[in-house]
Amino acid sequence: MVAEVKVSGWLLRTREDFTWWAQSCDVEIRMDEVISFVANHMEDALSDLKRLVRVPSVAAEGKHMDEAAELVAKMLEKAGMESKINPTDGAPVVTASLDVGAKRTLLFYDHYDVQPAGPLELWESGPFEPQVRDDRIYGRGVADNKGDLVSRIWAVRTLVEAGQTPPVNVRFVVEGEEEISSPNLPGFVTANRDFLRADGGIWEFGGEDMTGRQEAWLGLKGILYVQLEVDVLSHDAHSSLACVLPSAPYTLIRALDSLKDEHERILINGFYDDVKPLTDVERETIAAVDVHEDLIREHYGIDEFVRGFSGEALKEAYYGGPSCNICGITTGYQGPGSMTVLPARATAKVDFRLVENQDPETILQRLRKHLDSHGFQHVRIAWHEGYPAAKTPVDHPFVEVVSRATERAFGHRPVIHITSPGSGPLYLFKDLTPFVSVGCGDFNSRAHSPNESIKLENFRRSIVRAIVVMEELGRS
Repeated sequence: MVAEVKVSGWLLRTREDFTWWAQSCDVEIRMDEVISFVANHMEDALSDLKRLVRVPSVAAEGKHMDEAAELVAKMLEKAGMESKINPTDGAPVVTASLDVGAKRTLLFYDHYDVQPAGPLELWESGPFEPQVRDDRIYGRGVADNKGDLVSRIWAVRTLVEAGQTPPVNVRFVVEGEEEISSPNLPGFVTANRDFLRADGGIWEFGGEDMTGRQEAWLGLKGILYVQLEVDVLSHDAHSSLACVLPSAPYTLIRALDSLKDEHERILINGFYDDVKPLTDVERETIAAVDVHEDLIREHYGIDEFVRGFSGEALKEAYYGGPSCNICGITTGYQGPGSMTVLPARATAKVDFRLVENQDPETILQRLRKHLDSHGFQHVRIAWHEGYPAAKTPVDHPFVEVVSRATERAFGHRPVIHITSPGSGPLYLFKDLTPFVSVGCGDFNSRAHSPNESIKLENFRRSIVRAIVVMEELGRS
């Protein structure tokens, strides 16, 4: 349905009303009115963001997902769009559209789910009690990805309530399982390919680098996430028996150690066989990127990068290199004081970031063969999830559309990154829509960490940028 909206003196109750109104309006955006409207309604936009952040839609816990989906749908309807809540085997997918009969269509991909909030003691204010301080808004999900989502909804709402017609057809797809690898999104995409086909798309994240310059990301690496488990005893034993009984943590540590050498090279046979080299155009693009190595080392408190990476070698690894990382190990006693125990069981969570042409299922099979061939047949791969990498070509016209829009909204063109080192379900849209990822975050946003935040000014300018993207795409 379309929510009842009053614009330019007309009360629009039905989709037919809205279509008539849209076709009767001037398609040229009057930017001075738009900028004024956004400035005058910032408190309203922030109020919507706070309402959404207060919903603890943690994907890993699976609670409050329907509540979040319903709130997103209502916000989309209030912006003059026709929304729909699409059930899945997990969290619902919310879609919305505003068809004005334009020749171009813009698609926004976002998600309403968030990461767990812990450790809670490190938050300066409640993770689900959004708070504004020092020109930033704090709360779980403001950077990833509720701030971006609300800014885009308000871009459409701004045009509608200011009596202006979007120069493109607008569509939203908002899922609730991005933070757990989007298990139900493939089926949804397969069933809705026509709806998800557009001339350009804005992906869910982005922001500014540590020098304050906006960034645009053209792709995402793939991922294989596994949980390794090993049991060596029927139950825990007294640690004095370590002289004669096997240790689960030592067994798992040796298995983990076999995955990489001291130079960070992954030792799984065939792991690098399918890696697609960067193209000449991609190499030219990354050559123009200033990595700000000194600032990054200072930020993370390190003296050097792994393998002593610097310059072009650092960029090659960042953009074109796969990785293997231990996310966490669980075993034995972790409480206060001491407990002399020989653990019977140990588990580890490991992620492999994959680059273009690497297949997660193939890597999974090679991991199993590696463990077996190194004497770790009893180390189980208890579960796994993942998807391949995907990216938009550097020379795609939509990249220039977003670059021009960013320049108009933020005063400078963005740094172009051929891909993000992070992962997401972009591969599902590879043959449907060219995506560029920009957003309202920044280097200090701390997504997935305590005290997650965004700058209020970036939130405001992101609303404007989304509007300008519509205008630039409509002109293309």
